[in-house]
Amino acid sequence: MAKLDEAEIARIVARAGGLGPRERFAYIRSACANDADAFDRVLLAHHITRDNGPNGPAGNDEAFWETDRSGQVLGSWKLRRRLGGGGMSDVYLAERIGEYSHQVAVKLVRPGLVSRADHNRLRAERQILARLNHRNIARLLDGGTTHDGIPYLVMEYVDGEHIDLYCDRHRLAVRDRLALFRGVCAAVHAAHQNLVVHRDLKPSNILVTRDRTLKLLDFGIAKLIEVREATHTLALTHADVRLFTPGHASPEQVKGELITTATDVYLLGVLLYELLTARRPFELRDARLSEMEQIICNQTPPLPSATMNTRAASPIERLRIEDAAEARGTTSQRLRRELAGDLDNIVMKALRKEPERRYTSADELAADLRRFEMGQPVIARRDTWRYRSTKFVRRHAVVVAASAALVTLLAGVATMMTLQAHRLDQQRAIAEQEKRRSEETAKFLAGLFETADPTEAQGRDITARENLGRGALRY
Repeated sequence: MAKLDEAEIARIVARAGGLGPRERFAYIRSACANDADAFDRVLLAHHITRDNGPNGPAGNDEAFWETDRSGQVLGSWKLRRRLGGGGMSDVYLAERIGEYSHQVAVKLVRPGLVSRADHNRLRAERQILARLNHRNIARLLDGGTTHDGIPYLVMEYVDGEHIDLYCDRHRLAVRDRLALFRGVCAAVHAAHQNLVVHRDLKPSNILVTRDRTLKLLDFGIAKLIEVREATHTLALTHADVRLFTPGHASPEQVKGELITTATDVYLLGVLLYELLTARRPFELRDARLSEMEQIICNQTPPLPSATMNTRAASPIERLRIEDAAEARGTTSQRLRRELAGDLDNIVMKALRKEPERRYTSADELAADLRRFEMGQPVIARRDTWRYRSTKFVRRHAVVVAASAALVTLLAGVATMMTLQAHRLDQQRAIAEQEKRRSEETAKFLAGLFETADPTEAQGRDITARENLGRGALRY
């Protein structure tokens, strides 16, 4: 049998991920028909085993693929209708049976689609949710196991829409989006404090209700962590199990490395990037697993403000940019200016490739956004005197303007008083000079006649000419 190489296996895994359950298994079986080892590897990547595939022991394809359990009763809850689902589980709207009515969301694994390990994962999610109590995290209400051994969760029903759709539909400005996003950070930080890493933060897992209340959902691939004696946190589960959403994945998730709270910080950066620009940091459409790893781990995403540049954009891209700006209640030029600088730096710090260079926590990321909103210096930007002084002036624009006006007024008054004093000194000096001149003139005139005094002339006759000559010499 011809063996498939790593690149071909990665391509099959990526393509199978975009197919439905029935089409996915058929495609994998066809693509790996000549390589049994590759067939098992691809099945494992999608959490399917030979024993629970559609051609497994059950032998009944219709029963195997039938996933709609509407109308069934699980404990005290009756499933009303299917709300949606992912690759491993379905979510139903359910209602309590009994003396009072109460709507909930019930999540249970699709029968036969996943392995026993995924059943264990849902049980682990039940334990994780049981330890979380936060207003922005959907609460766990109940849990159990169906008659055919499938675990299920009964959770708070959240009647809301995805955070990105909510923001766009209400045309929320950047500041309003940041306020919502800080609520997401608060929920993630609460999970981290309970030693839980979500590691699947994306718009579809964050709902916003009509009263603008956030709810964080789906801890299906969350990880429990423990704090070692070292300063960082280490995942308890194996690092080589790669569970992630390609468009919202950190470098360590793609490479199968240890997952820490810094992983969620990166995913928060991706979410913030998307809320601000209406696009993701990387374009991964149709990319194979190896290409995804190369892009996410090695490439640097463009600055958020750079994605709003319409000058070098194609006509289609220009329309996308204008639509994104309109959904934020502004123009592309204004949005670009608003994102440039501090917001660019905050997003890019959260998206650092190295976990240790990101924000140390979701709470620190939220605090930096709060500083930006208040006009204070952010830690994501290099601290300089010019930067801090500029932020101070912008933050206290009215006070600074009033102070500058007062200083200018005082300087003007001081200048006028100085000029007036100088003018008075000049006039006083002129008066003194005139006074001395008058006195000297009087003395001079009086001296002219002193020689005419007989006592001074010593008996000689002094003519007027001689008297004037002496006066001239004296002058």
